[in-house]
Amino acid sequence: MVDGNPQPNRTSGWAAPSTDHPAQPRQPYQPPAPATSPWWAKDAATDPWRDPAAPAVVRHTPPPVLPPTEPPAPPEPAHAPTTRLVVVIAVVTALLAGGIGAALAVYATSSGRTGVVTQPNTDRPAGSYQDIISQLLPSVVTIWVDSDEGGGNGSGFVYSSEGYIVTNQHVANLADADGARMTVQFNDGTEIPAEVVGGAESTDIAVIKVDRTGLPAVAVADSNDLVVGDPVIAIGAPLGLSHTVTDGIVSALDRPVVAGESERDSTVTAAIQTDAAINPGNSGGPLVDAGGALVGVVSSIYTIANEEGEGGSIGLGFAIPSNQVVRIASELIDTGEATRTELGVSLEQSRPGVPGAQIESVDSGGPAAEAGITEGDVIRSINGTPVLSDVHLRALVLKYGGGDTVTIGYERDGETAEAQVTLRSVPDN
Repeated sequence: MVDGNPQPNRTSGWAAPSTDHPAQPRQPYQPPAPATSPWWAKDAATDPWRDPAAPAVVRHTPPPVLPPTEPPAPPEPAHAPTTRLVVVIAVVTALLAGGIGAALAVYATSSGRTGVVTQPNTDRPAGSYQDIISQLLPSVVTIWVDSDEGGGNGSGFVYSSEGYIVTNQHVANLADADGARMTVQFNDGTEIPAEVVGGAESTDIAVIKVDRTGLPAVAVADSNDLVVGDPVIAIGAPLGLSHTVTDGIVSALDRPVVAGESERDSTVTAAIQTDAAINPGNSGGPLVDAGGALVGVVSSIYTIANEEGEGGSIGLGFAIPSNQVVRIASELIDTGEATRTELGVSLEQSRPGVPGAQIESVDSGGPAAEAGITEGDVIRSINGTPVLSDVHLRALVLKYGGGDTVTIGYERDGETAEAQVTLRSVPDN
């Protein structure tokens, strides 16, 4: 629970893997036969979109591939209103079935449009949204994992020209399955095998590597400079749709978000909240500012499942701030291991509507103890940011690195005070 809210679903998407991948080109997804029980028809015990505490990554065995079907016939031209309605339905149905060419042909014929299709003008001025996105696309990848247990997909981006790619730890965890084969797909369709360098469970950041150099790395911005209302762009592979671009704004900052299958392996983030459309498969993809520089890594969403168990973006997406990402990624590249930051206290569970984080115990010789903070103190702020709960304090501390000095505002016996605390790092395991 996070301040009375259910835990969000992580956004690692699903795609049906090819059994001979990567030797053969990936086939487009085809819907399962009626007799097959698709993932969205499963019961709550196995459907992560119905159960927020279920595993964050959607996995299942590949569905059977159906033979291609004929596109729907053009509607009768005698009834114009009905024709228009049928055309729209035909387009949607064909898109879902992968028959986009036939569907568009139906629309063109029924609408009475004829003639030669002209080539669109794709020139855009330097620095425009379109120009920035076109420069980013070569740096964003789709991560595919095929295994004996099925498969899945997530997103990532080039962090270093030496072949290092950043993604979410829960995406990298797909490679733990028996017989797992991880590949990275670039926007030109090239696929290269990848291996996991390391990951940090507490912050949900991982680094993978491909055997290629000279890759275009994403520029990185200072996430501390973000303000609510700033425009942002998300690029990733929702539901396996590689290099999908969505945009929105920063909806909130330092939003305390907990995601994971259990308390032991849960991640806690003082997240960037955005209304950019984010869905399963966007996990690990970049969230960039209007200049194309990284401000966060997409990690999770809140969603609402309907009666069929389907769920997706409702405008509540969350990303790990870039400053935190850079610190963890650098540690993983340098040593293969990451650290997490601690204040050196145990906290009582906060009650809804009661702000602050009350200290249950203090580690002897730890950062808080050395700064004079004691059991029973209630922490009210860190570096001027109000602390809403015990979870919020944990998330805010993880934003910083070991050795960073922060100002802790606290209350003791009704009196307020401040202390300078130098945080410490411990292995993230």
